[in-house]
Amino acid sequence: MSDTRWAALLPMAAVALSCGGQATPAAQTPVAPAEPVATAAAPAPAPEPDAEAPPPKPTLQSLMQVTMKGMADALAARDAQKVADFFVDDASAVAYGGWEAHGRPQIAQKLQDFFAAFPDAKFAVLRAWTKGNAVIEELAWAGTMSGAFMGHPPSRGPAGQLRAEVFLFDADGRVKEMHEYADDAGLVAQLSGKKDAPAVPLLPTNEAVVHTSSQSPDEDKLAGWGQATDDALAKGDANAVVVGLADDADAWVSFAGKPATRGRKALAKELAGWEKAFPDQKWTTTAAWGIDGFAIVEHAMTGTQKAVLGTLKASNKPVTDWHWLTVAQPNADAEAHHVWAYANLNELIRQTGALDASSRRAPRATRPAPKVPPAPATGH
Repeated sequence: MSDTRWAALLPMAAVALSCGGQATPAAQTPVAPAEPVATAAAPAPAPEPDAEAPPPKPTLQSLMQVTMKGMADALAARDAQKVADFFVDDASAVAYGGWEAHGRPQIAQKLQDFFAAFPDAKFAVLRAWTKGNAVIEELAWAGTMSGAFMGHPPSRGPAGQLRAEVFLFDADGRVKEMHEYADDAGLVAQLSGKKDAPAVPLLPTNEAVVHTSSQSPDEDKLAGWGQATDDALAKGDANAVVVGLADDADAWVSFAGKPATRGRKALAKELAGWEKAFPDQKWTTTAAWGIDGFAIVEHAMTGTQKAVLGTLKASNKPVTDWHWLTVAQPNADAEAHHVWAYANLNELIRQTGALDASSRRAPRATRPAPKVPPAPATGH
């Protein structure tokens, strides 16, 4: 939007008065005195130019964009304090199953600990979604472990993760909350030199794809569609989830250690195993968004692990608030076509006792179709 500037028009007036010579009259007839000649009025003073109107207040979306760009630049510079400066004073940040920080000093310290361990770390946003006061990002990072981290000595080897992060902003465009979903079990496997550790992600060089909300009623319906799987799984009705899958649906889970599971039949098998592992599962939705054809849900599972889950033995122990972020994309028939699910396996195995205290790593678990209409991890 450009400013409009008005220039005052300055009025101009000029009056030329002239008089000529006169001849001696032949007759001295008395003449009535002439009427006084009117003189031109002085020009009115030019009006003062209007004071320039103050610029309109930036929209929240534009303020959020500035903040996200500033944080990305600060991350690239590995400047922990500058990143923290984009948060409000009493902000909270949590990496579910990992760490928590409250306030700028703690947030800066957590970042500094990370940069000390991975001084050459680089970051790339893969995709992003924005609506209201929220930005959801898929992020990849990679670096070399040169310092101690998570209780492990420097490996001097490569490490990296795929993450999902949710940022919630205040009215001034500062971050008030950050939620991080990442597979720390896989990261520890890398730091420990495990042969089955997940590959370090390759960082893309192209710009991230950003999806912006249209604020249409259809997006509200999409958010509700995204939550529907939670209700079905809580009722032990895996068949209802299967029916909602496209024939060529695929689903990817951050800690599964494998590519996306593809096809309704394969997903149905995984869903059955998931229902058997957690027959009493309940899901609590904390946030849901419909954005540009995607359903994004933040939710947490509570249940008892009654059966084998991948290579994890049945623990018969309760699991409380295992946090997930699920991104789902339906097809034109409102069937789940693609699903990407992020969670930290460590958040589960710490509660079941499967986390080995010496290696800080447990066997990998395969999680069937995630919470929310199922699908894959294209591009991951």
